Amino acid sequence: MRIAMISPLWGPAYPTGSGIYAYELAKRMAEQGHEVHAFTSQIGNFNGMLLPKNLHLRVLRTYSMLWDMNPIANVLPILLREDFDVVHVHSYIFYMSNSTAAARLLKDFRYVLNFHGGISHSAIQDSCSRRLWIKDNVYDRTLGRATVALADKVLSVSKADIPLIRRAFGVDAQYIPNAVSIEDFKPGEKGAQRITYVGKLEKWKGVETLLEIFRQVRHEIRDAEFQIIGDGSLADKMRKADLPIIMRGHIPHENMPAQYRDSAVSVLPSFMEGAPTTCMESLACGVPCVATRVGDTPEIVKDGHSGFLVEPGDVSESASHIVELMENDSLRRRMGAEGREHMVNHYSYEAVVERMLKAYEET
Repeated sequence: MRIAMISPLWGPAYPTGSGIYAYELAKRMAEQGHEVHAFTSQIGNFNGMLLPKNLHLRVLRTYSMLWDMNPIANVLPILLREDFDVVHVHSYIFYMSNSTAAARLLKDFRYVLNFHGGISHSAIQDSCSRRLWIKDNVYDRTLGRATVALADKVLSVSKADIPLIRRAFGVDAQYIPNAVSIEDFKPGEKGAQRITYVGKLEKWKGVETLLEIFRQVRHEIRDAEFQIIGDGSLADKMRKADLPIIMRGHIPHENMPAQYRDSAVSVLPSFMEGAPTTCMESLACGVPCVATRVGDTPEIVKDGHSGFLVEPGDVSESASHIVELMENDSLRRRMGAEGREHMVNHYSYEAVVERMLKAYEET
């Protein structure tokens, strides 16, 4: 099968949940003998990237980055010029998704569109509401609706988003879950016992809440250390905080397992998620997670078993659970072991790739 895998941000170059998912699918399909052409923007670091024989990475000229999240790169001419059995696009909100839909309007191919969250945002802070109002009331009703309507099959990594996709766009999405590379992300020798956040440094990720959580934890545990992996518009604010925060910026994805293993707890205070990759990677490494009850996070982090769930914006409850885990080694080990088992049993890429190829054939 000749497959075009379109991801505006490519996992190993610029780690995001959807980009990592696209990369892992493309790599594993290529290893099975399929001819996979991955199209992405120039955003990120592509140096020293090793790819399997049948995976062809094609980095497109990128003209700008809209709202610090949407690379403007045009895949339309290539899709009109070349033939693919399946064109699989990750997320509906990107310019590359729109140009794929335009190509489908002009040419017959199997167009598969994958949602990666961003539909449910009822808990979002008012400070993020302007962009979301534009998305909901302008983009989703015009270009977004057309991008979804032209798809031959719509997929979602989040169960929670399926009724919302139906309500917003009038289509039935098929659930194929997010996944984690359990061969790479696994428990190992522990190093420093830090409290770790992985993700974009933006308001909708709850980063301002994160600072308050860190302050409360520091009040209870004076020698607590924190690390932040990622970048974004609030990076300077985090750097200037009067807290012992190690700011890592972006780290190559192959180095991430070691970062989780150097953590006692991971934390995700988001106001909006689909099926968060960072929680899955943390649990696969045997590190319990304290996260907000949004999107499919409750499917991933089992409250009281592999971590704790809190309501978005709840600083005191989040800090209390982190302190509890930091001070109780046996609880932390038990939750880490349960989290690892849950990832192995339900979120391996082996099962997801099999389901994805079947979805292609049924399109």
